[in-house]
Amino acid sequence: MNDPAQVQVDRSHGLMALLAKGLIESSVQRTASSLGDRRRYIGMSDIGRALECPRAAVGRKLFGNGDALTHRHDLPSLLGNQLLLQRGHWFEAGIAQVFRQQHLPVIEQLEVATSHHGVPIRAHLDFVFASAVGRPTVRILELKSCENIPSTLYSSYETQVYGQVGLLDAVWDQPAFGVHGETDRQGGSGLTFPQICREKFGVEMPAHPSEVDIEAWVLCLSMSDAKAFGPYLPDDTMLSLCLNKAKELWLKFDASKVSGGGLDGLETAQGFHPLCSWCEFNADCPKFDGLEQPQWSDTLDLLKDLKARQGELEVEISEIEEGLRSAYALCDVGGSWIDAGHHRFRVSAQNGRRTLNKEQLRLELMAVLGEEKADEIIARCESEGKPFDRLTVSRINKRS
Repeated sequence: MNDPAQVQVDRSHGLMALLAKGLIESSVQRTASSLGDRRRYIGMSDIGRALECPRAAVGRKLFGNGDALTHRHDLPSLLGNQLLLQRGHWFEAGIAQVFRQQHLPVIEQLEVATSHHGVPIRAHLDFVFASAVGRPTVRILELKSCENIPSTLYSSYETQVYGQVGLLDAVWDQPAFGVHGETDRQGGSGLTFPQICREKFGVEMPAHPSEVDIEAWVLCLSMSDAKAFGPYLPDDTMLSLCLNKAKELWLKFDASKVSGGGLDGLETAQGFHPLCSWCEFNADCPKFDGLEQPQWSDTLDLLKDLKARQGELEVEISEIEEGLRSAYALCDVGGSWIDAGHHRFRVSAQNGRRTLNKEQLRLELMAVLGEEKADEIIARCESEGKPFDRLTVSRINKRS
């Protein structure tokens, strides 16, 4: 007779596997319909990724995302990874609906196709707005899904958006524009930018981009916050960097294909990088060369579980504490203690934590003593904490 508890676990696991499989298949289909075969060109996001880790960029061009149920036995990690990766697509669909609701003149997923020294390059712009009212304007908006909103934009994101706005400006009057999937409207067989604005919006744009106010912005979105970064303007130096990096990545991609898909010898991300644990090519990455001691596997699994529970407990503790603060305020006991069985509690006002604004202090000292003297005083008052040992645990994503 089957154990009911085990049957429930098996059915739950089956549901999660079905969900993961569906997410993977929908991602593959969406990528093919909106971006085409990414092995046939270098995209702007490829260039940004190559600046961080050439090895991961080449691996992604060769093998795609690498997420398949046959490759991953850790279903929770697979499902979590897919939810994280696809959150950006759901944000994009939601934001697109917002723009449509307001009847804004916007092109979604505008494709720009060109080549540089024989290297096929394409940029896919999430949203492009165009207006001929007053001075003609063009605005590019790139969406980025983030777990936490960064205080400053990642260099890979900035590189990508500089490439987008620079490319639009550089090939403005060339038949390089289209929307993927529209007949005769794909990149090099498409329209100039003024032509596509006329077709999409009935808007007449100048023949030369120097007469247009062109900006690009990046909108970072989390589940509870948003922040815009910009503006980014067409810049010949940044565009040249992007094009040269595209050529370099294409050559490495070709060399890896010739070698049978090997990634040996390619540069890796330097120092700590938060995405290394998510990288599907980290199992044999030379950045992590070291000893094999499988006896620690169970301990690391336990540590991972305890840290997950710690996060859950911190949320639960915070909710209970907030509930007690609210209860105390409703009792209106004027600062007295409340006895509750084996414990008592009260809520009392505390002074805020005092901090020193180092930059403001430096400015104040400069105004009185001058820049050099101010820096000397601050340097004398600075101290460095004792060195400490930091434990770093990184997940291994094994491929079949």
